[in-house]
Amino acid sequence: MNTYIHKTNQRLRVRSDFIRQNPKAVKELIADLQQIDAIGAIKHKRYAGSVAISFDDKELDCESLLEILDSHGWTRASSKPTFIENAVTNGTKTFARGMAVMALKRLVGPSVSRVIMSL
Repeated sequence: MNTYIHKTNQRLRVRSDFIRQNPKAVKELIADLQQIDAIGAIKHKRYAGSVAISFDDKELDCESLLEILDSHGWTRASSKPTFIENAVTNGTKTFARGMAVMALKRLVGPSVSRVIMSL
């Protein structure tokens, strides 16, 4: 999952792999954030890897809040490949395998290639 950030004047939503994979660290920071008077409500969806924070924009600006979250790793991207990267890799392997089989059939004939492919 790529990191997703949605900002408005009084609300910030962050969705990331870090939030999904580190629930203990996220809960600890949420507890600390709830002590700040300018923060109203915090909604944590653990399995979605999402946290939405409502705050008073007169006392706290969105960029400052985002810096706090970033310093705790919430916006860190995962190094795992995405669904599309996996699909492209697997598709390329399948395509290359198919081309190799076609070349082998043309080179040695269908009956010999079946024997070779069954090994």
